[in-house]
Amino acid sequence: MTGGVAVREATTDDVAAIAEFFQEAWRQAGPEAPGFAGATKEVIAEIAAPEAIAARLGGPQRRMFIAWVDDRVVGFAATRHLMGEAIELAGVIVLRSLIGGGVGSALFRAAADSARENEYRKMTVSTETGNKRALRFYERCGFTIVGTSTTDAAGTDIEVWNLEMEL
Repeated sequence: MTGGVAVREATTDDVAAIAEFFQEAWRQAGPEAPGFAGATKEVIAEIAAPEAIAARLGGPQRRMFIAWVDDRVVGFAATRHLMGEAIELAGVIVLRSLIGGGVGSALFRAAADSARENEYRKMTVSTETGNKRALRFYERCGFTIVGTSTTDAAGTDIEVWNLEMEL
């Protein structure tokens, strides 16, 4: 799969394709899927709104990376500056039908390379404690668990693993 994937930083020209991707990813995964816990159609509509996507574009404080296959976005990753030399990987999402094909790894590499280029030294990420697949993925990328916490996801308290890695 990785041979047919192109990963690059998102631009304002990609907003509509990213919106379609969010809707499709949620449809494929379902509202109870790890990573979408607490999400409703209304929450996904807010996240996928063109103005919400456009507001999250542009770096180095915030960056979005998208994976394309042919003319379709099939994966997404985002980063945001935390403080000092730390940056958060705000998640990696891949269409359920393509999980395991290298799309997530390609997105992670793009996000990590960008962070290094912008002289960040530490990357953090959080994932639901029930999402063992994501935990294994992040550990393969080089993250280690540093603790757990509870976060509010659209009004639902979710327990998450907090992970970090040195860049």
